[in-house]
Amino acid sequence: MFPTSANFRTAISTSHVVVSKAEIWATDQKLADIDIESGSVEISTSSAIRRTCKVNLVTDRTDNNLVPDNQFDLLNPFGNEIRLYRGVRFSDATEEYIPLGVFVITDVSISDTNEGVSIELSGEDRALIVSRNKWTSPYQLTTGTLETSITNLLLNRYPEAVTSFPTTNVTINQVILGAENENDPWKDAVEICELVGFDLFFDATGVVTMKQFPTLDGTSPIATFEEGSGTTVISLNRSISTKQTFNGVIYYVEGSNVSTPIRVEVWDEDSGSPTYRYGKFGQVPTFISTNLLSTSTAAITAATLLLNTYIGAQETINWDGLVNPALDVQDIVYVKSTGAKVDRIVILDTLTIPLSPNEVMSASARTVRLVEANESYS
Repeated sequence: MFPTSANFRTAISTSHVVVSKAEIWATDQKLADIDIESGSVEISTSSAIRRTCKVNLVTDRTDNNLVPDNQFDLLNPFGNEIRLYRGVRFSDATEEYIPLGVFVITDVSISDTNEGVSIELSGEDRALIVSRNKWTSPYQLTTGTLETSITNLLLNRYPEAVTSFPTTNVTINQVILGAENENDPWKDAVEICELVGFDLFFDATGVVTMKQFPTLDGTSPIATFEEGSGTTVISLNRSISTKQTFNGVIYYVEGSNVSTPIRVEVWDEDSGSPTYRYGKFGQVPTFISTNLLSTSTAAITAATLLLNTYIGAQETINWDGLVNPALDVQDIVYVKSTGAKVDRIVILDTLTIPLSPNEVMSASARTVRLVEANESYS
């Protein structure tokens, strides 16, 4: 969640004046502010490129309008970025804006009708820069800490990238990337982090961020969505599915960096859980194989973190509600709906945040039960 003032948090829970703005940038140089009519930002944990946007604006028919005509125009999709914000105008006319993302402009559509000239922009966050810069020869990721190795990988593909990484206490082995013609350096980086239990993404300010996958272990919700007086939920849907639910992770480590292959298992051992391994659901494992790690301890830690993401996928809650632009996916929130029998803490998976004041925010979340390291070796 992006930090906000107390006044902002109070304002968004009641009637308030919404303000939005858009800026066009070339790397670190601001080129212009542009007025926007509408649009939205979508954030999803299931997409390697986490943030995408669509922005609509209206311009005139003069020679100096915003319609791009050559590669040097503001809105041409050849490297310029659009930065989006949504905020609140307070009664004293001051404003507080929350950044929603830094987006590489990818598509521009122009429509000329009797009502005027309209432009729709589409964009993707800076992960696209890394993704596009394919490996043209094999790249050796040397043995080292996760944060150092991923930093080196990213700077090799995107030298201007700014990172915000924790001390992970995870050491990964040497690996060769880019040996195939069809490759994606950003996908490589994301998958390496996921295999050892970490999330990698560009945040709302365009900074590459690494975090351990969240759990509900002693964590308090940072926002509430519930029905009733002063409701923050307009509609809600709940679905339960076991198609993508696993209650065990069998994690293999093999390769030249380990003398003996490592195999560990982590299961849902909670007898009160609907996915208890010895319950009616049965044993439904997923299998992970990697050469990145070297010890059973590291494999158990990674498998436990991954299992916490898999078992939570069995129940999804979707709702439309009041807009809180400070929220992000992987944030922990509380949701309550009597009719749908929802009264729990969940982790946000997707958000659609509108730029116009008369639209609602759409969100989806999963329930997660913390799994301890109930492991076995072989």
